Amino acid sequence: MLDEPVATISSGRAKGRGGAVRLLVGCGLSAICLYFVFRNIKFDEVGKALETFNWPWLFVGVASLAIGYLGRIVRWRLLLQACGPKVSVAACAGPFLSSIALNNVLPFRLGDVVRALVFPSALGVTKTGATATLVLERLVDLLTLLLCLAVAASFFPKGALPASVVDIVLVLAIGGSAALLGLVFFTGPIVRSLRWFIERSRSKLHARLIVALEAIASLIDALQAISRLRTVLAALAISFVAWAGELGLYLALMQGIGMAWFLPGGLLLMSMATIATLVPSSPGYVGPYHLAAFTAAHLMGGTATQAMTLAVLCHLGVWLPTTVAGATVMLFNRNLFRAARRQAAQAPAGDTP
Repeated sequence: MLDEPVATISSGRAKGRGGAVRLLVGCGLSAICLYFVFRNIKFDEVGKALETFNWPWLFVGVASLAIGYLGRIVRWRLLLQACGPKVSVAACAGPFLSSIALNNVLPFRLGDVVRALVFPSALGVTKTGATATLVLERLVDLLTLLLCLAVAASFFPKGALPASVVDIVLVLAIGGSAALLGLVFFTGPIVRSLRWFIERSRSKLHARLIVALEAIASLIDALQAISRLRTVLAALAISFVAWAGELGLYLALMQGIGMAWFLPGGLLLMSMATIATLVPSSPGYVGPYHLAAFTAAHLMGGTATQAMTLAVLCHLGVWLPTTVAGATVMLFNRNLFRAARRQAAQAPAGDTP
């Protein structure tokens, strides 16, 4: 018993070192991506392109982005209600936007961690339920983007997309589809089997392992509650509306820099740039996002200057409004964190609403 604190401290230090290594690797990848983007760019031409940008299109794009994020908030409310008490769209907006802002400025998508473990207290939902909604949300978003990319690619000449991109899309599509089908049809048998195993092995396994297995079983239980076919289909439908809103931003920015209005090109730009954020990078998705957007703009026939300008504007167009909105919510809605502190003081253990 005496060496347990030492083990805990050692474990914490190991996790800290692991996080630092991942952050360094992410920053390194960001630097490599930015090198490939900037290596042949004439910055004076980019400056001129920004000076001649048709700025009213930016406001059109941000308005469309706002509609897209409203769709995301409505979808999150739908999933939360499928596994817990009723919540309003207004109540969900604050935690959702705050988590997006935190994702934009912190590494390792820590905003998602906060939305799953901290903000549920302000909504009166369980941490397990909130975590389950994030899992399904990410799967639905991934499949929506992959479908958008497939539709966009069908309008380009065969071989226009790099073979490596096609391979990655196929792997993600197969894996994502299998995971979503598994959630819809197999969560029940899986959770029953897991709980049976826990009961049979309770006296044989370490207490911490039992706790971990029970947490996994609770998460799968919550996933079962929100992955009914009707709920999943509704979430997919709302996702298309949400991503259509974000697509409006990309199309507006393309118009603003003088590129031809081309719907498949906008789909390609949005899906490639967003999927690229899965790659480890520095906070704010700097690097992989820019390289993907730059590549997509080139595939549409844009010049290097147009591609660079579009990559920068797309990143700022998505990153800045969502960060400002989330930061504003956190500044004026202190209850988001206060509720979590109050719950921790009252019930230091357990997953309570």
